[in-house]
Amino acid sequence: MLLTEIQRVSTRCTIRHCCPTAATERHPLKEDQVLRALDVLASSARPRDLALIEKVLANFTPLCGLPVVAEVHSHIIRGLLKQGNPQTLLNWLVQMRQKPGNIQPYLQHWHMFLEYCAGIGHVRMIRTALSKMAHSGSPPNNRTFKILFRAISYTFWYDEDVAKLNQTQQANEVKEEFNRRFLKRVIKESPRLVEWEESLALEVERRGIAEAVKFCRSLQEDGYKVHHRTLSILLRRSHDISDLEYAEEALNLKPSAFHWSIIIANAIRAGNLSSALSSYRQFQSTGLPLSAPLLQPLITGLCNTATSTRRDDLLDQALKLYHELACAFPPVDRDAPPRREVLDFMRERSVGPDAYMYGTLLRAMGSSVDVQKYSKAAISLLSAMEARTISHTSIILTSLIVIAMRCSSSVDEALEAYRRLARQESLPRITAWGYQWILDTLSKLTFGEDRSLPPIWHYFEVVKDMRLSGLAVTPTIYAQLLKHLAQLARDAPEVMKDRLAACVRRVHDHLTLDPTITPNISLWNQLMDSYQRVGLFAEAYRVWEMLLVSENFDHASVSIILDACGFANAWPLAQKVYTRLSERSFLLNQGNWHSYVECMCRVGRLNDAVKAVCLQMGQGQKDVVPNADTIQVLLTFATRANQQDEVLSRIQRYLPDVWETLPSNLGGIDIKLNDVAM
Repeated sequence: MLLTEIQRVSTRCTIRHCCPTAATERHPLKEDQVLRALDVLASSARPRDLALIEKVLANFTPLCGLPVVAEVHSHIIRGLLKQGNPQTLLNWLVQMRQKPGNIQPYLQHWHMFLEYCAGIGHVRMIRTALSKMAHSGSPPNNRTFKILFRAISYTFWYDEDVAKLNQTQQANEVKEEFNRRFLKRVIKESPRLVEWEESLALEVERRGIAEAVKFCRSLQEDGYKVHHRTLSILLRRSHDISDLEYAEEALNLKPSAFHWSIIIANAIRAGNLSSALSSYRQFQSTGLPLSAPLLQPLITGLCNTATSTRRDDLLDQALKLYHELACAFPPVDRDAPPRREVLDFMRERSVGPDAYMYGTLLRAMGSSVDVQKYSKAAISLLSAMEARTISHTSIILTSLIVIAMRCSSSVDEALEAYRRLARQESLPRITAWGYQWILDTLSKLTFGEDRSLPPIWHYFEVVKDMRLSGLAVTPTIYAQLLKHLAQLARDAPEVMKDRLAACVRRVHDHLTLDPTITPNISLWNQLMDSYQRVGLFAEAYRVWEMLLVSENFDHASVSIILDACGFANAWPLAQKVYTRLSERSFLLNQGNWHSYVECMCRVGRLNDAVKAVCLQMGQGQKDVVPNADTIQVLLTFATRANQQDEVLSRIQRYLPDVWETLPSNLGGIDIKLNDVAM
């Protein structure tokens, strides 16, 4: 019933867009009816029901006349709690900002989840959530850590590692000591103060800093005294210096370096690197001391952007910031206690460079364009780590391996560098992510004549190490190698293509003989795409047949096989693909139709392609319609046969709505200099 109403509302929205006078119709449902439906769907939490929840949220205003707000998500979260899958709920919280309404999860949302995890003894999930909270813009507060401590205490008896020791007396002693130090200690803060600050945090999240400052003044009238933490609460969502200046003036509070770090970290989290750098430049004029919590977000933002945009100059800026911090906090006597800064309740970190900062810099060096340039800098960082008695982490080790491999002069030398570093017992173990990066680097190494051919044998030697270390070999490990082979085939000469084809076959052989892996659809799709790109259409089609028989395919699979049929000039097989999909009532999406139209054009059936676009494409599907991209595919092939005028005439006649949306020039072709006669 609800799905029918959503479809009806979607249709009405389309009518309103075309006919504004229709907008006066009343909303079909009341808010409580929609919320009850959301509760039922969330309590089920099956994939199709979760997808329907998102559809409801996308149509929330047309359905009941109200916007999607945080309370709506609270309702959904309560329903997901009934279903009882912590991972599903965590996924929802992490992805909330990308869902209709673009609501950031509030602390109360996180606490609902954490309380549930504590109740079922899922401490590991709580720890995972704590790291996600910081990235979501809602850092943990006092209550968050109280939930964590309570969960640790309650589940201590059931910890597998403790149970293996079979020393119940010692376990009891540890539990009692934990209770004495954390759970039974006197809380200095009054319940009223906690309530005030939680209310203030909620006001910031719901209504912004200006309204929160007004609310803070009303709390002051009731006896609340503003202090350092008040400013932290007010700035939890801010990423602009103007908010800091506004709060400082309104409450007469002098911000510390920690408050500046909140602004900078939030700007980085919002993807605004230039604003973060500007804030740092303003911070430098305050005379406040530098610290790692202030510079780490900037260094992370610079390094991540340097990697994604392939700009080594940003990495140079990050190194410059590191050196400023390193000069401000030189190494101290090894026997001296580390200098640390308290950030918040139960949170502290080194004020100088630490393992996380070194890992960030070395990882960016491993991904740099000119890795040779940074080899000496990497050695310098290692020396600095040793002087500061900072231990290696898995990220640091993996970064060093990648740098050493990329600085090698041959595949054998690169593999030797990997063995030398990876197999030292004194160093931390490489994680699954680390192996994935090492393998991706190995597949892309370039040396001499054979610079484009990945070393398959060496690749699977490292995969063997990964398996022996106790890590699961994931489909991504195979897929990333196949993807690289497919990319190399695009402009490769025929001789190289034959060698790449042999490589794809060898990867397929390894995959077939690997009993530890269950390929997913994405991996099969990549194998099919790689086969067709290296010119092995028959093998690609066999993969498709296997997917079809097992009903284990998706829209991407369909586009890949239709593209393959087009490039192989295999029109009868393309027809067979289309027919068998129709028999299964499988509806093509926009991308599938473009692949099918291009396939027809590529095999010389331009007339059939135009007919399909004008009369068949998207029949019975609201979200699949011909558009400018579809027309451009037709025109690309029509111009080769000098038939563009005829094609444009038919588009204008049969698709007048599409015709009106087309630009005057499409892909270099003038299409509206003179409208074609009807």
